[in-house]
Parts: sequence; C-alpha cells; structure tokens
Amino acid sequence: HDYGKNDAGIEWEKKAEAQQLFLDFLKFSKEDPLRSQEGVYYTRRYDTKMGSIKIILLDTRYFRDSLQKSTIEGRRYEVWGENEGGSILGETQWNWFKKELEDSSSDFTVIVSSIQVLADEHGWEKWGNYPSEVKRMLDAIKNAKAKNIMILSGDRHLAEFSVSDIEGLSYTLVDFTTSGLTHTYPESPDTPNRFRKGKLVKDLNFGVLKFDFQKKKVRMEIRGRKNKVLEVLNQQY
Repeated sequence: HDYGKNDAGIEWEKKAEAQQLFLDFLKFSKEDPLRSQEGVYYTRRYDTKMGSIKIILLDTRYFRDSLQKSTIEGRRYEVWGENEGGSILGETQWNWFKKELEDSSSDFTVIVSSIQVLADEHGWEKWGNYPSEVKRMLDAIKNAKAKNIMILSGDRHLAEFSVSDIEGLSYTLVDFTTSGLTHTYPESPDTPNRFRKGKLVKDLNFGVLKFDFQKKKVRMEIRGRKNKVLEVLNQQY
C-alpha cells in the first residue's frame, strides 16, 4: 500500500512520486543511486565472522503488467495463459537480477519478493498469475551461480512454508511467507497450497532466519505473540 494504490502495477500514474516518498521514509540519502533508478530493487551483502549473506530485494510492482481480474466469487485475479500477461519484473530488472545471481561469493542468497513465488492456487496476487514469469524465475534460480538460495515473501495476511524440488537444483527451494505483524484474518477460509509444508498460520506473525554457516543449514521460524514459535522448517543445503 505504500506504493499508493492496492495491487497497482506499471499503470500507476504516481509510481515515481511513490518511489521518492518510500525512499524518504527509509531515510535513503538524496544522493543515493536508488533515487535516479526506476523501481526500488536493490541488493545488500551482510558479512559476519562466520560467513556472508546476500539479500536481493525485488520490485514486483513498478514494472508489473496488469493483473487479469476474476469473475469468480472469492477470487480477485485469474491466471494469464502461457506467454500472456506480460512481465512482473520488466526487462531492465530481469537483466539486473540475473547478473546478481552470477555472484557466488556469499554463503547464502535470500531473494525477497513481495508476493508469493511458489503458491499458485489462491486467487490473490502471486507470481503464479504469470506462468511464464514463474518459469523464468525458476530457471534463473536453477542456473544461478549464487549459493544456497531461498525466497522470502508476504502480502497474504498469513504465514506458511512452500517447498518445491526443482529439477536441476541440488536442494529444495523454499518460499517462506510471513505476514502480517498487525493484520491477519483468522476467520478466513484456508486456501489450498500444493507446495505447503507444515501448518498454515493465520495468527499475527513474523519470521526469523537462523543461519548455520558451518553446516550450511537454515532454521526458519514463524513466530507470533509473545515471541511464541508457531511453526519451524529446517532447511539443509
């Protein structure tokens, strides 16, 4: 919603202004390169004594072509046909993203997408509304030189782990969804997700990642009120 309009994409006429306000809020300097770049995608590397983590943050709105509205009750959007619907990231961001995935210097790589990449059965915003873009994403991860990749996502007012064994990828791909800190809808019906592992969490929640650099493992935790651990996934790379 800080983009300025619910579920808006490339068509939002105030996107340039929204970007500047977003960077103001996050206290980016007026000279930061993100000020002159279209879209707020960027990357950061965090180095520790034990190892390093690279975070790749994607902008899934600035370049995203229009969603296909649904006429079915309980669903907001429908899936575009193969090679229909356009792009989510846009060519400039796609080229940048693939280049970032050529970097093999970090021990772990975290891709942050505001919308879910794997879960594709619900009727809300998701990568699955653009099947060709999902294939492109999975191919990019499969062919990446970057090590030990995982995906973080949100937007659903719930938390869950989605996992998939991708042919050609030596480890299971995890899409860890957490949301939200302030708003969830416990009374809403459970949505199907063929990739879900563990329980669906509809309480207020946030996520925690615990990296073990020596054993190449990540403990992923969904936590709730009073820091209670609600669900755990241990990922071995």
